[in-house]
Amino acid sequence: MPEKITETFKGSAILYYKGRDLGNCSSAEITYEVDTQVVQNYRGGGGNFDADDNITAVNVSVGMTTLNIANTALLNAASVTMREGSSATGEPLTVTAYDRLIDVEFMIDVNATVTVTDDTDPTPVEIPRIDPDDGTVNYIVSAAGIIVPPTSMIAESDVILVTYSVPASYLLEALVTFGEEGPLVIDGLNDRNGKRRLIRCHRWKPSPTGVSAITTEFADVTVAGQLLADNTKGIGKSKFWQAVMT
Repeated sequence: MPEKITETFKGSAILYYKGRDLGNCSSAEITYEVDTQVVQNYRGGGGNFDADDNITAVNVSVGMTTLNIANTALLNAASVTMREGSSATGEPLTVTAYDRLIDVEFMIDVNATVTVTDDTDPTPVEIPRIDPDDGTVNYIVSAAGIIVPPTSMIAESDVILVTYSVPASYLLEALVTFGEEGPLVIDGLNDRNGKRRLIRCHRWKPSPTGVSAITTEFADVTVAGQLLADNTKGIGKSKFWQAVMT
């Protein structure tokens, strides 16, 4: 029989999903949804004569602090496509209004040359970003597109042609890859006494969680999901999870 001792836990862990290192684990919680049926006690004193618990769901939620491409895709049930660096030549944009972002098809490499021309056929005329005579700003470049200020030589409703470099990047398409599941391992360490705490979850099915896309603080996202029964486990073995503690 294990010796009864008082032991507190304050520590940290690393997450592994399908063997892939997900990074730091700031929290981990396993909970159960229980449907309890009871037989009431009718012989005085109240309470129940019998009770039966039926586990309707086993849930696992973990805190993640590493938001790389693969983890962000997992949080959002997203597909990931790698895009090599390229260029866009003469992409037509219509100036719908001044001081409004005109979105481009790809992402602009703001550290490379961006050229804007009018749509004169057959020889478009280049429009300088800053007028060399009076210093007027004709357009502003961001990674997302072009902004035309009201002082620009470009008029509203004009069509401009934009040529720019496209940096290598990853394209995530959210909520298109449902049904993801696999083993989850939580490799923990109790910082108070140096003891290990290893939790193996056999079939974890994470739910789309979303993500704080932009934050001024260090990101810490909680990913929730269900543990599904692993019927390959034999008698006396949990179909859901096991823990090893030193």
